[in-house]
Amino acid sequence: MNLVLREALQGIRRTGIAGVISVVTIGASLLVLGFFWQVIESGTALANRLRARVEIDIYLKDGVSSQRILALRRRLEARPEVGGIVYMDQEAAAKEFRSRFGLGTVDALSSNPLPASLRVRISPGENMPRRARAVARSVASHSAVEGVNVGEVWVDSLEHFIEVITRIGLALGCLLCFACAFAVSHATKLMVLAQRDALEIMRLVGATNTTVWMIFGVGGALQGSVGGFLAPLMMAYISPWWAVRVPDLTVTPTIELAFGLVVLGTVLGAIGSWASLNHMLREIA
Repeated sequence: MNLVLREALQGIRRTGIAGVISVVTIGASLLVLGFFWQVIESGTALANRLRARVEIDIYLKDGVSSQRILALRRRLEARPEVGGIVYMDQEAAAKEFRSRFGLGTVDALSSNPLPASLRVRISPGENMPRRARAVARSVASHSAVEGVNVGEVWVDSLEHFIEVITRIGLALGCLLCFACAFAVSHATKLMVLAQRDALEIMRLVGATNTTVWMIFGVGGALQGSVGGFLAPLMMAYISPWWAVRVPDLTVTPTIELAFGLVVLGTVLGAIGSWASLNHMLREIA
């Protein structure tokens, strides 16, 4: 094993500029893949935060007793779709109206026309519009309820946006994985071609195919791991620039992502070297 590792390291030194180009190509390919993965993760977190803000307003009739409001609240809290409830009295509703639309409209009236309400936060989950409508239907006919505002346009638009982004993300993810594998394969092919003379000498002195495969596979794995190590370093360099321009989608590399890119680069480097070496051995034979 020491012989294989020593020959692999010597082979990397022999590749010279071709080896540097291979490592940089692998690193750049994994950078794009890791960058895309971080954007998808941040986008998913952003979508979940938006889902957590989905609310419906249940407007109460005037003169409803606190006991009936409490009973209605407990009935809502028993539903699995409900993540939280806030009671808004008429004064709180007027204060919120002023903060959103300015002074004057409510204050010009002799009495506060805004009803008290229960603001129900829908717990995040799949099919938010259906969940919100289910809660609305469950209380629409209640004797203490004047009306319900589901905000269907906003909720439907959010779910449609998340669905479209998810499909685009999956398609781009598959395309990037294929492009990354393609780039790594050609980078390792360049590395193998740079050692063609050394490969021919190994065959002339009687090296078996297994030994040759191990030497070049270890060399490709080492170069792939270096490329995988470069990818999160480049991402960490880019992340401050990205954070200023797109603050909601962070791309700061995590330890888990860095480890994953190193492992992926190692595996792709070994596989690429093995595939390129097979082709080269057939040519030499």
